[in-house]
Amino acid sequence: MTLRVLITGSGGIVGRHVVRAFQDTVPDAEILRNTADLTDLAATTRFVEDAGWIDLVLHLAALVPVAEVQANPARAYCVNVGGTVNLLSALADTAARVLLVSSSHVYASKAEPIVESDPTVPVSLYGQTKLMAEQAATQICEATGRSLCLARLFSIHDPRQTGSYLRPTLERRFAEMRPDTPFELFGAGSLRDFLPAQDAARLLVKLALTGAEGAVNVASGTAITVADFARSLAPVPLDIRPKGQDDILKADVTRLRAILGENNA
Repeated sequence: MTLRVLITGSGGIVGRHVVRAFQDTVPDAEILRNTADLTDLAATTRFVEDAGWIDLVLHLAALVPVAEVQANPARAYCVNVGGTVNLLSALADTAARVLLVSSSHVYASKAEPIVESDPTVPVSLYGQTKLMAEQAATQICEATGRSLCLARLFSIHDPRQTGSYLRPTLERRFAEMRPDTPFELFGAGSLRDFLPAQDAARLLVKLALTGAEGAVNVASGTAITVADFARSLAPVPLDIRPKGQDDILKADVTRLRAILGENNA
C-alpha cells in the first residue's frame, strides 16, 4: 500500500526540504500538505476528514522567530500549543503515527552535550511553547495509544532564511559593513550545533520512517561558536568583538545514531 504522509508547515524552510526528502527517500509516498489553519479546530478536522487515510504525520508548523514570539506571546501559544492540540484532536479517528518537530530551546544551557533525559528548562518563550506542545502531545497520545516521536531539532540554517534568524541577520550585516572595521557580535562565544536545513530534513524523514518513539535530539553532534559560524559565512575576515553573555546548546546524538545507524545519522 502507498504510504500516505501528512506534513504541516510544508511551506517553511525545513518543511520544503522535508517534502523533497520524502520524495527522494520514498518516491511512491503520497504527500498531503496541510492547508488548514491549525488554530481552527473545525477547519483542521474537515481537512483531516477529507484527506482520508493517513499513515504518518510530520508536524512542523510553528511560530518560530524569537522576535515575533516575544512580541506576540498569545499568538505563539495559540499556534505552537493550540495548533498541536487541534491537530491531534482532528486525528482522533486515524491510526497515524506522529513526529512532532520540537526544539533544543526546551533545554537549559549546559557545558556538556545535552541528552534527551536532561531537565527541560526552556531558554526562551519559544522554547516554553514547544515544551508545552510536547507535554500536551505526550499526554494525548498516551491516552489514545498513538505512536509519538518528539524530534528536538537544534540550530538550523539555510540560504533562503529571512527575518530575525541568525544567518540572514549576519548576511545583512555583512552586506552593510565597512571593510576593516570591528564586527560586534552578541553571544560570539556561545556554542551551537548548526545544521543545514536540508540535512535536518533528511534526518527528520529517516527518523519518522523508523517508527521511533519518545524524545530524540536531531543535530550534527558537533558544536561550534557563533563567532566561527559567522566567520564561515563572511565574505571577508572578521575582527569580531564579543558582546553580551554566552551560553551553550550542544547535542548528544547517541540516540539518533542508534536509531538510524552510524552511516545514516
